[in-house]
Amino acid sequence: MLILIAESKKMAACDSSVSGAEYNSHRPVFEKEASMIMDSLRDMNADTLLGKVKISLPMVRRLQQMIYEYPDKSHGDMAINAFTGVVFNAFRYATLSEEARMAACRRVKIISSLYGWLRPDDIIRQYRFDFTNPLAPEGATLASYWKEAVTSRLLQELADANHTDMLNLLPADAARCIDWKQIAQKARVWRADFREMLPAGATRTPNSNRLKTLRGQLLRQIIIENITRPEQLTSLAGDDYIAVGSDTSTGDIIFHTAP
Repeated sequence: MLILIAESKKMAACDSSVSGAEYNSHRPVFEKEASMIMDSLRDMNADTLLGKVKISLPMVRRLQQMIYEYPDKSHGDMAINAFTGVVFNAFRYATLSEEARMAACRRVKIISSLYGWLRPDDIIRQYRFDFTNPLAPEGATLASYWKEAVTSRLLQELADANHTDMLNLLPADAARCIDWKQIAQKARVWRADFREMLPAGATRTPNSNRLKTLRGQLLRQIIIENITRPEQLTSLAGDDYIAVGSDTSTGDIIFHTAP
């Protein structure tokens, strides 16, 4: 069962020393396309960039430095360590056993606004984009730019590993990088639907940070316990959630959690 997660906006500095041989063995699949995007932004002034990325001016200045430093491939970090947002902190990759880390690198893929498709051990540079940013050629959003390439890559991964099921842990903006109708023809797509329990049997979707934490915890449990089939998820219990059923019409696996 292949598992998809998304980048986080929060990233490490990605300034560890990297040898040429190391980079070549952990080169992102769509590095050429990512470099083209970064190159197109190199001569963009701060005001223009500010209008496209919708972040603060100090952050735009920092982004300009990231763009300038991007071509230096002698520095970087593995994607799974470079992203330091809530999902990744809850996953705690560095604390996994060697066997579990290897399993994560095989089974988990990261959807990225700059790189499109990342394996956990791909070496990347720091960036600060959003899937809705119109930074791709001809002013396209990064999500629409990556849709064809990422979908094709996902189909290839499913075929190469003979996966018939996949778990979608993506937020909505990252999910727009994929043509789900094409994927549904090759694999069953499952989603984790977390619901907080309220009085009188009512439920609600957890807030954003809580939802990200739960996704990271679930991912960790899946990797540690070597959960490879969706039916294993439907009877799963973690420290902060418990599976209570599934909706086969939508592919949702429902987890209850405390508010």
